Amino acid sequence: MLDVDSLRERLKTRIVGKSSIVYYDEVTSTNDVAIDLCKRVGAEEGKLFITDYQTTGRGRYGRTWVAPLGKCILATVVFRHRLKQEQVHLPNLIGALSIAQGIHAITGLSAKIKHPNDVRIEKLKVAGVLTEIEYDLHRQPFFVLGFGVNVNISKDELPAELQNTATSLRIATSDKDNNEICRLSVLQAILEKLEEHYLTLKSGNIPLIEDSVRLWEEE
Repeated sequence: MLDVDSLRERLKTRIVGKSSIVYYDEVTSTNDVAIDLCKRVGAEEGKLFITDYQTTGRGRYGRTWVAPLGKCILATVVFRHRLKQEQVHLPNLIGALSIAQGIHAITGLSAKIKHPNDVRIEKLKVAGVLTEIEYDLHRQPFFVLGFGVNVNISKDELPAELQNTATSLRIATSDKDNNEICRLSVLQAILEKLEEHYLTLKSGNIPLIEDSVRLWEEE
């Protein structure tokens, strides 16, 4: 189980995860519970939802996201910035960028963005982002940025149909060190990068985001 108290103490952020962190042992999906709460009672910007297991995790186009219990990072952050029509694609990109940079910072692995919302290591998917835009009980727009990262899944825990297309941080580092990777450290690194890029989005400096993404995109 992720140590939420340690995460709260370690996070060097002003928005993401600072107002509230909600942890679930098991949930349908973190995006689902975040959207439901915002619609019913509202939720402050930066509220973070984390779980160790999703029963109906999903990606783009309703694709299933498979995540064994306690082996992945499964999280959603609530954001309140009102996106312009030409900006609706950017949350997925800043999410993927933050994941790639967070992975590299903790593991040294060369993670790359596959447009618009996947992160891959050596062409194998290790993480994905799902952004959903909704309206709260006051009819104010918000969006939730959900992401999943395969951290400590072993090769034999990957479903057979995914073994040629997916990987995990543990698999990708197996030649160097077969120990489990600290999910808390990876999550912290991702969230701190996510806040950095979200604040850039709010400032309107879109070219800076696009330039940063290009540096991390697959060739």
